[in-house]
Amino acid sequence: MDKVIGVELSHRFAPIAVRERLALNKEQTIAALQELKKTYEEVFIISTCNRLSIYAFGKSHNEILDYFDQFGNYRQFLSILPDSEIAIRNLFSTAAGLESQAIGEHQITGQIRDALDLGREQKTIGPVLDELIRQAIHTGKRVRLETSIGKFSTSLATVGFELINKHDFNLAETTFLIIGTGNMANLVNTVLDRTKIKKLFVASHDINRAQEMANEWGGEAVDMENMHTALSEANVIIGGTQGEINLLHEETMAESKCPRANFALQAGGHKLFIDFGVPRNFNPSLKNDPNISLYDLDDIKKITYDGLLKRYDEIPQAKKLVNEEVDWFMIWLRNRKVAPVIEAYWNNMEEIKEEELKWLLPKLGNVDEHTKELLQRFTHRLLRKISNPTIEGIKNIAQNIHEQDNPINTAKKILDIEGVDIFIPKKKIIVGTRGSKLAITQTNWIIDQLKEIESDYEFEIKIIRTSGDDGNIEVLGAFTSALQRAMLAGEIDIAVHSFKDIPTEGVVGLRIIPVTERKDVRDVLISKSGQKLIDLPSGAVIGTGSLRRSAQLQQIRPDLEYKFIQGNVDGRIHKMETEGYDAIILAATGLQKMNMIDIATEIFETETMIPAVGQGILSIELIDKAGHILELVKKLKHEPTKAAADAERAFLIALGGGCNMPIAAYAQATETEITIEGVYATEDGKHFEKGTVTGSIDDKKTLARTLALQLKAKVTEKQKAVLSDATTS
Repeated sequence: MDKVIGVELSHRFAPIAVRERLALNKEQTIAALQELKKTYEEVFIISTCNRLSIYAFGKSHNEILDYFDQFGNYRQFLSILPDSEIAIRNLFSTAAGLESQAIGEHQITGQIRDALDLGREQKTIGPVLDELIRQAIHTGKRVRLETSIGKFSTSLATVGFELINKHDFNLAETTFLIIGTGNMANLVNTVLDRTKIKKLFVASHDINRAQEMANEWGGEAVDMENMHTALSEANVIIGGTQGEINLLHEETMAESKCPRANFALQAGGHKLFIDFGVPRNFNPSLKNDPNISLYDLDDIKKITYDGLLKRYDEIPQAKKLVNEEVDWFMIWLRNRKVAPVIEAYWNNMEEIKEEELKWLLPKLGNVDEHTKELLQRFTHRLLRKISNPTIEGIKNIAQNIHEQDNPINTAKKILDIEGVDIFIPKKKIIVGTRGSKLAITQTNWIIDQLKEIESDYEFEIKIIRTSGDDGNIEVLGAFTSALQRAMLAGEIDIAVHSFKDIPTEGVVGLRIIPVTERKDVRDVLISKSGQKLIDLPSGAVIGTGSLRRSAQLQQIRPDLEYKFIQGNVDGRIHKMETEGYDAIILAATGLQKMNMIDIATEIFETETMIPAVGQGILSIELIDKAGHILELVKKLKHEPTKAAADAERAFLIALGGGCNMPIAAYAQATETEITIEGVYATEDGKHFEKGTVTGSIDDKKTLARTLALQLKAKVTEKQKAVLSDATTS
């Protein structure tokens, strides 16, 4: 069944160096629309300096991902919008300014409107996206009207003005050079509206356009090739052209190539460069020149952070309004599914009316035109009143179209419109997941596997926020309990978990099934310096949220400092880069699912690092009762993986389940035999035991428990020996 889907590259997850490689100008956007139109009935693209968002109406977002792949491997930076509600909420939030670099800015609404106009021109906008985009624009206007978020918004123009003030220029004695005319109007108008300046140059590849803008602003037009004279005079240089341009690049800057450029840069005192271009207009190496201050879009994001804080108070109310509009549009979208039924029903009613009027009018004798018109209006009003309850009933049914005995079929029979054919899924399954990029990625992968088994089923993703997402990982079931509550409340049908996140204490009424073949169980090291574990200097700080990892690494490098770290993949990498960690340890499978494994410095084989219980295994949790959901999920079960999961879980339970101790286990199963490796240690890693056991697959749990108790006994014996020595001495 077709749905609204999308993929987005934005400033939230992608640095400017990535965004500029995927920035599309108007001609490239048109080409992309036409290419994607071959796959999707409707497609819409927003391409700005801070985002490339592609929305479509179709069956899957995979073809949009394939389009992004032609630029290179950028999937780690992409946000997947795999389902109607997720995609719609993202677009409405974008229009409201909630996803903007400067929260609440107005410019995005105009950019969405321009994108809509371009899509209409290229005939890639159909009835669904047309209504969706118009509703998004309405949502943006409503949020700014009913909250104060717009009053505090900071457009790029205002940010630029604040940067100029920050550098203490006397504007009356300051000369400006504006490069590009398209997006610079707002900034120039902001400056000129607030103060007088000494002189203004306007440079453009289109000298006529430059002259037109210069006349409007009282400035002087400059041809791009003769820009160095203006550059030598200018104190503030602002770039905003979206063309393929890299002004003052390395070749131009080389002394032997262009002395005019170097002279121009050094002349006229300190210079401020503000780069609004994507791709960037000015080479980043200019920041190294003591005579120059250069800011690009990423710098602006950092500078304005404090100024944005006061707008955050308006975000809860803005989100509430966005949610109201999303709910309304979802109702409209569901109603649209039954629109052919309603249209056919009304046409039948109209035909009956016309037939009855043909019977009635001759029997009334001479009837004047006024009376005929009254009869037409009367019968139309009568039909409206008679049909409204039926039509509203059909719309209500549309909101729950996945009933087992679908009432739409009944309605079609009652209304005598059997000839209308609409797609009705056999079943609808609501899949719960956390909202992290990794969780959504693996949930989408599981849904794809289920669709291959039952293509006539519809799967809808529902994001559930957990305690772990809020940073509280100490509670039992930090990443699972919220999903379990939602399932017991009937809000979701199944939940996708990483098996290692599931507590050993089961929930009455729920059942967990390990599914699909196990993925990579290894752990990886990511270091800032690119050094492997053995090469890191003594005292280097390793970030890990796992005692299991730190205890094992201490056996190899006891001279390193192991420091606690938590968060999702992106969050941990950011902390490594900004909070004093030299390296971090992550699971390989998570990086692989996000196409980020190439950032790993070193991959630890299991001989070095035994994985966490259940690492690399996905599981599905569901209500523990027979039915179509259970039968479907069981078809994904991979027996060797399930045997390994059962053995590792038995090992963990034998050691106290969720106790705060370093515990690791890795089982490998064949049809007849199983090998289990295990680790048990004290919390500080000083008393450490590792062992292996092999035996019949039928004895997997007994073997696992035996190994666990043997390792625990050895660690306990070591602790007693140390205590005895201390008492004796």
